[in-house]
Amino acid sequence: MFTRIVVGDNERVLLVRNKRFWKILRPGEYRIFTLGQSIVQERFNVRDLVFASEWTNFIVKERPDVVAEHFTVVETTDSQVAVVSIDGKVARLVAPGHRVVFWRGVLEVTAETIDLASRDAQEVPARLLPALVRLCVALVVVAVVEEGRRGLVYIDGRLARELGPGTYGFWSAVAVPRVDIVETRRQTVEVPGQEILTKDKVTIRVNVSAVFEVVNAATARAGAKDVNELLYRTLQIAVRQTLGKRALEEILAEKVDVDETVSAEVRREMEAFGVRVGAIAIRDIILPGDIREILNQVVTAEKQAQANLIRRREETAATRSLLNTAKLMEDNPLLVRLKELETLEKIADKVEKITVVGGMNSLLERTVTIAQ
Repeated sequence: MFTRIVVGDNERVLLVRNKRFWKILRPGEYRIFTLGQSIVQERFNVRDLVFASEWTNFIVKERPDVVAEHFTVVETTDSQVAVVSIDGKVARLVAPGHRVVFWRGVLEVTAETIDLASRDAQEVPARLLPALVRLCVALVVVAVVEEGRRGLVYIDGRLARELGPGTYGFWSAVAVPRVDIVETRRQTVEVPGQEILTKDKVTIRVNVSAVFEVVNAATARAGAKDVNELLYRTLQIAVRQTLGKRALEEILAEKVDVDETVSAEVRREMEAFGVRVGAIAIRDIILPGDIREILNQVVTAEKQAQANLIRRREETAATRSLLNTAKLMEDNPLLVRLKELETLEKIADKVEKITVVGGMNSLLERTVTIAQ
């Protein structure tokens, strides 16, 4: 006639009598009269917090008294999310259009409902972001913008706002957010190995470099799919316009760089896409093998001609100096005598012994003979 039911401190027992919801038993010991009745028990451990039963929706709608005594109900519309905290700590997120029923009493369950109907409400509050990042919530898109970069937030494909350095979160429960990171520091683009036909029909290869920076991230992303690729193609055209109008000799002699007018046109075109272009330079000019050999021969011939010219100039200067010395000696016999003594000194350095017979005059006459 009676059924004894013992409910533990962390348990609750749901009773169904004659296939109809009856009541929920709190911790304690009960004697249930069962004569002629069908009693079904559903035992729950309240440490699991979430009440999941086939009777959940019925109790919420039809038995508000039971809900008020045993449960905390968190329910969201199609444009809401709910942040659930347990004992003051963020524990989970309830998606739009969901109902979650928590057991009451064991732990304190609170919920904060956030309406995402407006575009301004798409950003996650800063106070909640660390906890949601820790939980790796799928309904939040987290973006980290580093120094020297800008973030562009698109909601449902439309630009919503621009972000400075920092960490941001955006709800993905209702709208579809996307965060694009744009580099705003100074960068260099290289255009290597461009083959160009000069005015005199010689094919050369050049390497070009340019310095640039993005000054308007939104304009750059909206106007061009890839600003680096756009600048690359623009520089290609600029170099061809510059070198294609000049002969090879002019290019090598004047070390031709990109025309200032062409550079100005490149800068104007890129400014329309939010990009500021700085220095544009031709780094290297690479010649074909046969042309390089011919130019080396020309340079070698020029250097040899310069060396021969310098040699002839030195020989002429030496001859002129000898002629001036001879004229001085002709007019001054004392200089002749000094020259004789200098010559004798040089000869004496090369012999071990000199015998002088007949005095210094005889020595000089026998050693050095000056033609009359």
